[in-house]
Amino acid sequence: MMDRVDVSGRTDRVELSKSSSGAPSRVRRLPKYWIGIVVVIELLVLFAAAEFMASFLLPPAQHYINPQMLMEPDARRIYFHRPNQRAFTIDKPFNTNSLGFRDGREVPVEKGGEFRILALGDSLTVGLGVGEEDAYPRQLESLLHGTARPIRVVNGAVTCYATWQEVEVLKEKGALVHPDIVLLAFYWNDLYPKPDTVVPIAQEKSGEQQDATQKYLRLFKASRTLLFLRERWAALSNQIWPSVDWSHREMIYNGGTSPYLEQAYNDVRRSVEEFASLRREGFLPVLVILPIPMQVQSSDAPSTAMQQRIEAIAKQSGVRTLDLLPAMRQAYAENPDMYIAWDYEHLTPRGHRVVAAALHQYLMGEKLIAPATEEPAVRNTSGSLRGRDKSA
Repeated sequence: MMDRVDVSGRTDRVELSKSSSGAPSRVRRLPKYWIGIVVVIELLVLFAAAEFMASFLLPPAQHYINPQMLMEPDARRIYFHRPNQRAFTIDKPFNTNSLGFRDGREVPVEKGGEFRILALGDSLTVGLGVGEEDAYPRQLESLLHGTARPIRVVNGAVTCYATWQEVEVLKEKGALVHPDIVLLAFYWNDLYPKPDTVVPIAQEKSGEQQDATQKYLRLFKASRTLLFLRERWAALSNQIWPSVDWSHREMIYNGGTSPYLEQAYNDVRRSVEEFASLRREGFLPVLVILPIPMQVQSSDAPSTAMQQRIEAIAKQSGVRTLDLLPAMRQAYAENPDMYIAWDYEHLTPRGHRVVAAALHQYLMGEKLIAPATEEPAVRNTSGSLRGRDKSA
């Protein structure tokens, strides 16, 4: 090994080796940064090849369009949909009216002879990832068209809301909708304790500012390969190092208990009792229980511990319940196209259609929707309804 100095004073490291003839030859070592560049190029080529193969083998990735649904601080419910917004939910338009509801239509103050249903819930009800017309509240309205007098189903759901927040929406905005029936959707992630103090989200965590901080992260969700690897890693890591949320859902599914979970059930009980007490405003309360996805997808009979506890809570409060598990299990067995790919939590348009059909069958079977030939129910001086069954 020796150094060679050129006229510029630069020193290059040169290694002497022997050629096949026995004579020394010189081999120049590549600078380290060139090795890094070569490695990066190789990884990019491998990634491109993986994406090409994934386009044939894996479902499409999620294509986000900005801005995503916009929130604003709310003193009573932490946050709420920004009214009159024009945004997106993944790649589908997300528009709200002046009430902040996902509905391109305004709700007239005067009902006339219109029969109204208010659907409350979280992102499953609001229709994350699907169009407004595909979410189950609007599909339910379409199914009821022609079977009853003029009918409107208002989607009053808000992403990530818990039961107590949904009841707060009803208390604040119910009088503006004048519903005849209120469908309150319950999902497993409602079983988190209510915060002791309601603190509105900071302004920088709402609206366009929060959306701007996330839009670059969403670019990764456009890759089928990265989403596949993320899904596999999440499944593996939760088996080895269970996250708090994963363990919490497993406990709910298996019917386990802990002080934390019991506090959540007690909070839900208080919210359902308040939901029942609001019937004095003249509507019929119905609690709709959405199943945990693993209950729907299980080939064996799943545990129904959650449903049993929620039904018992509702029964004590005199509230009707509809468990969607049987209908969704049957539909999934016929065709598994029920959940958004890479999500497996939120419903596809077909999943929403199954929910809407089950609700339609229940409402008509229980004669909770007044047929078109009957006179509209009217409110008497006490605020209750005449002309239809009010029993729970």
